[in-house]
Amino acid sequence: MERVLLKEIADVKLCIVSSSKKKECDEAVEWITLSSLLPFNGTGELLLSSEYYPDEDIKAEKHDIIMRRVAPTGVNYIEDDINAYVYNNLFIIRSKENVSADYLAAYLDENIEDFVKGLARGSVAPSIGRKDLMEIEIDLPGEREQNAIGGYWRSYNAKKRLENKLTQLEQIKNREIFNIIRNKDGGKR
Repeated sequence: MERVLLKEIADVKLCIVSSSKKKECDEAVEWITLSSLLPFNGTGELLLSSEYYPDEDIKAEKHDIIMRRVAPTGVNYIEDDINAYVYNNLFIIRSKENVSADYLAAYLDENIEDFVKGLARGSVAPSIGRKDLMEIEIDLPGEREQNAIGGYWRSYNAKKRLENKLTQLEQIKNREIFNIIRNKDGGKR
């Protein structure tokens, strides 16, 4: 297994958006924000805004890895084509041809928190800079193993998202059943 630096196998962009007051912004666009990034590679609601200028170099693409700069605890991976831009204080990590994006997302998701803890200098909310991120050492197995690990990571996260959705639906069902019983009983005990 080869050990490489992230900068050798990926391009890393720290996203900084510009106010649309400086440039013309004709219509609202969707933004991936900190609150859009959910656990288990989930994506919540995107921000729709014309307040910021959508530079093409911060547009999310399929297979991009999105990571928080402040208090990163994992990553999110763009699995499908998306018409959205990446907002402030988020990194776009775009793997180069010699590495599986799925694998890189899995590796970073598993290891980024420990790496950031190693950099922490008494900060309340640890953060990571672009230069430090680019110097992360990545264990890089062969293509077959990368694909297996990346595929497993994506499947595991999809399973966890479905389990969370099932739990939410069961809670709604239980609440509705309770309300039906309570209303049928007239609220009397």
